[in-house]
Amino acid sequence: MEERKEEGEAEIQEHGPEHWFSKWERQCLAEAEQDEQLSPELQEEAAAAAQPEHKQQKLWHLFQNSATAVAQLYKDRVCQQPGLSLWVPFQNAATAVTNLYKESVDTHQRSFDIGIQIGYQRRNKDVLAWVKKRRRTIRREDLISFLCGKVPPPRNSRAPPRLTVVSPNRATSTETSSSVETDLQPFREAIALHGLSGAMASISVRSSTPGSPTHVSSGPNASRRRNGLHDVDLNTFITEEMALHLDNGGTRKRTSAQCGDVITDSPTHKRNRML
Repeated sequence: MEERKEEGEAEIQEHGPEHWFSKWERQCLAEAEQDEQLSPELQEEAAAAAQPEHKQQKLWHLFQNSATAVAQLYKDRVCQQPGLSLWVPFQNAATAVTNLYKESVDTHQRSFDIGIQIGYQRRNKDVLAWVKKRRRTIRREDLISFLCGKVPPPRNSRAPPRLTVVSPNRATSTETSSSVETDLQPFREAIALHGLSGAMASISVRSSTPGSPTHVSSGPNASRRRNGLHDVDLNTFITEEMALHLDNGGTRKRTSAQCGDVITDSPTHKRNRML
């Protein structure tokens, strides 16, 4: 009996945090420290996630294939020759887009699983480290304040505790309604960097003017341009098509705006109408 009493007193002797836990509690803590290591599979995934260059390079390569296949499908549709089937270009584009989607979903799921596992382990590690630093008896408000990341209320005050929650700064999202066009710069860069024509990758289609080399005028020259499309490389063809459609859209917007200004703001027009 005396030996058991001495062992119990030695286990709960309060000379330091290491003496606050019983033998069973120390065994649980030791097992928890051993479980902090990830499984071999998750360790490989975590090592790959720590160096995302390989995954990003693979996704970028798949995106290049998808962009090139879609652009080739559009070119073959515009420059379709009699008796030429569009099934093969369509099949290539569908396959490239499907591979890009599958790889993106798999990468996201693996990263999500690793994040959850690491989050659980980090939470347990933080809570156990906090418990080791506390006394044998932990107050309820101390535990809740630690888990919620708040300051515990004062213990001597009789008034109900007031928790001041500082709301985080809400970043105001500024949406620019002036430009409704989709940014297709990554799409054009993917086509240009696919080995077709790297010189056209940095040209901005939206900033092209009627005097710039990328501007394509509509009218009789359009038919002449389409007759020679078979000799144009894919990147140049897509760049000219985007410039043509974007410039035509901008011209229509500017024309309608100018007409509205003339009707509403011109004093000569108002004077003639009154006469």
